[in-house]
Amino acid sequence: MITSTIETVAGSILRDVIAEVLDGAGLAILRGPAGIGKSFALDLITAELEAAGVTVIRVTVSPATGGSISSFTRAVLSQYRIETGSTADGVEAVAELLRGYPFRDVGPRVVFIVDEAQELKPAILETIRSLWDRGDHARLGHVTEPAFGCVLVGNEMFMGKGGNLRVASFRPLMSRVTHNVQLPRPDKKEIAALAASLFPKQPDLCRELEELGAVTGNLRSLSVAARQSLRGAKGEAVTLPLLRQAIRMMGGK
Repeated sequence: MITSTIETVAGSILRDVIAEVLDGAGLAILRGPAGIGKSFALDLITAELEAAGVTVIRVTVSPATGGSISSFTRAVLSQYRIETGSTADGVEAVAELLRGYPFRDVGPRVVFIVDEAQELKPAILETIRSLWDRGDHARLGHVTEPAFGCVLVGNEMFMGKGGNLRVASFRPLMSRVTHNVQLPRPDKKEIAALAASLFPKQPDLCRELEELGAVTGNLRSLSVAARQSLRGAKGEAVTLPLLRQAIRMMGGK
């Protein structure tokens, strides 16, 4: 099995922004290309935050859960085995989960992380805005009032109906945003570091993966190619022809 962890610029930005949002009960939108390691970085950051005592409420949106308020709230609440009888009750139950006290010396600090946020429809974005607005008293200096930080992470583009690519829009939230950040594609050093971690003793395979990364502009393609070639090796060492075959099967040269 191939596993790998490297530090990326996108991951570092995510970590820094989430820390600032947590401290100030802010609202962040971070967008970047698919396959650059956003979700993987969020896994690491979530573990770090929880180890530090932070309450992380996290949900990954799909087309099914991003289409209606009730579906979205169920996706959040089901992780905690909470059931509600109506959409309004679901929203209130989510609000209760998000009660944090970031400006008190004691009390829980809460951050709401929404991954694949490009799938959210306007009605859900407006619901998130309404929930976040409940913390305005705390942000204005009433430290005993509840508030939470909110971080939405997603792709720049998404597939709309009919297979058309559309630009992700977060218009209902833009007047509240404290951080609006574009996440970068991996640079040559990051691609080389991932390739070296996947095949540390095979420089010829590393060079092949680096070429793939230069073409695709993302890290996921390297991991997929490495995993597929490992399966093809059937317990033996991965060879350059096997890796090249995996890349061709992915649509590469």
